[in-house]
Amino acid sequence: MKKYVTDASFILKSLLEKKTTVLIKFRTVFKMESEGKIKVMAPRFLITEVANAIRYSTKDEKEAIMTFEDFLKLPINFIDITNLDYKKVIELSYAQNTTVYDTSYHVLAKAMNATFLTCDRDYHKKAKKLGDIELII
Repeated sequence: MKKYVTDASFILKSLLEKKTTVLIKFRTVFKMESEGKIKVMAPRFLITEVANAIRYSTKDEKEAIMTFEDFLKLPINFIDITNLDYKKVIELSYAQNTTVYDTSYHVLAKAMNATFLTCDRDYHKKAKKLGDIELII
């Protein structure tokens, strides 16, 4: 079964910006997950990243809560990153000159034999040589 790790950029571009090309990929991925054809995963801290971005995307609290509830309905398997993996994350973030957050998604994808789905052009540019990453634009 094909596996994917998603980051906040992919989720937020779909839920908040509704960019057509990203939204098509988003709907396809989560439809396939719902049908049991693929597995979508993310580190548990994705919940906090998405909640924070939604909070600052609107001044309307009710709208923010509704958007967050939509996010929580997504069929994402949340995975805990181990202490050993965090050591790899820090080492790789120095090597790639990237954030621990962005690198965590990629390390998780590699550990789970999955493809990392991101809309983060800057991270993709720095880390594409590592493989197991797909830029969605």
